[in-house]
Amino acid sequence: MIHQKRSAETGLTPEKCEPTSLRIRKLSDKAIIPTKGSRFAAGHDIHALTDGLVRAEGHTMVETGIPIQLPEGTYRRLAGRSGMYNKMGIAVGGSVIDGDYTGEVKVRLQNDGEADCLFKAEDRIAQLIIELIANADAMEVDNLGASERGKLGFGSSDLNPKRYITAKEEGVKICFIHTNTSDNEFFSTADIGYHPRLMRDKEMLSSAHGNAALTRTMNASFQDKIRVAGKEDERWQERGRELVGLRESGKKMPNEWIEKDRLLYYKNQLYIPKDESLQTEIAQGCHNLLVAAHFGQEKTIAIVTRDFYWKGLTDWIREYV
Repeated sequence: MIHQKRSAETGLTPEKCEPTSLRIRKLSDKAIIPTKGSRFAAGHDIHALTDGLVRAEGHTMVETGIPIQLPEGTYRRLAGRSGMYNKMGIAVGGSVIDGDYTGEVKVRLQNDGEADCLFKAEDRIAQLIIELIANADAMEVDNLGASERGKLGFGSSDLNPKRYITAKEEGVKICFIHTNTSDNEFFSTADIGYHPRLMRDKEMLSSAHGNAALTRTMNASFQDKIRVAGKEDERWQERGRELVGLRESGKKMPNEWIEKDRLLYYKNQLYIPKDESLQTEIAQGCHNLLVAAHFGQEKTIAIVTRDFYWKGLTDWIREYV
């Protein structure tokens, strides 16, 4: 039987990790697993294991009670927390921690302030930043390639000629259409795979689906279609007269209903009259949004109900899709 050798200090096996995983072991029940303060935070917050004190203009080494094994091809560094430095003058010392180090993470706190600083167990004292490693081999050469800066050292970038950042205009390739056109979002191909908005569930419009765009932007002609269809729907007209009457008499309006510009809204969704062709146009516009394929029933329902409402909408969509 073959056994994997385990580190005597940490108990972490040297097996290969998933590319995005941090393997963390607690050496104490009081240790806290690092977490991010927000979805797009750069680092994981590191917590102190015990209470401690950092003397004015002094430093101390703080235990965390956790060893960490990194994804292959990365290293870590510890960085300070801006709030601690701005309020108390506490900075984090040290720099690179190699990816193959699996001992306990310890944080060197430096007090640049004029007063002693107390910290408690579980306080967030630093950030753990994970960086990719460029595994380049060192090679001796006779000459280095020419560069704009060359041997110029400190302060040389302040000399003329100044360097300027140039901007290149990118054509719009992807647009997210919203009911309020001022909220529309536009992206170029350079954003694909990088911009957080494009990493979420995609609801993209292709140029072939102009019908969907017209529907989603609520242009004037589409609104007129709704008003015309409303004249043939007695329930729609009755609701409109009721809302207008309440408003003109100064009475309290229903919480979930609004009448504006001869259009009706229910829970901020545009109330569509009973009109087969109009409802079909909306369903087609929302169902055919994807560039490569159609959405399923549930996704189509979610998209339609985000902006539109009519009686029996869910059952209608299920039958259509």
